[in-house]
Amino acid sequence: MASLGSDVQATSNELVSVIEEMKERRAELDQSIRREEEERTRLLTEIKALNARLTSIDESLRRKMTAKSDLDKVIHDTSEAFRKILDASKQLLSNVREESSGIRHCDGL
Repeated sequence: MASLGSDVQATSNELVSVIEEMKERRAELDQSIRREEEERTRLLTEIKALNARLTSIDESLRRKMTAKSDLDKVIHDTSEAFRKILDASKQLLSNVREESSGIRHCDGL
């Protein structure tokens, strides 16, 4: 019977030891879970801020691209109008020179 008692005592001691090891492992897992949950919360906050910034940049880019497109059109239209004015001025100058040359010949100048 003494052998049975020592077996029970040894088994009980080993069982208590295993239970303590599992409790320590659980405490380590709890701590690891808390750290990862905190990191997850921090990352979600960062993602939210980054998404807001991305949305803001996208809107800014859209406005700037529209403004650039408008400026491109104004520059093109203005350049075309200026080219036409320049061509007309050159033609006017040529006509005035011809007329002036003809007037000089008539006056004998």
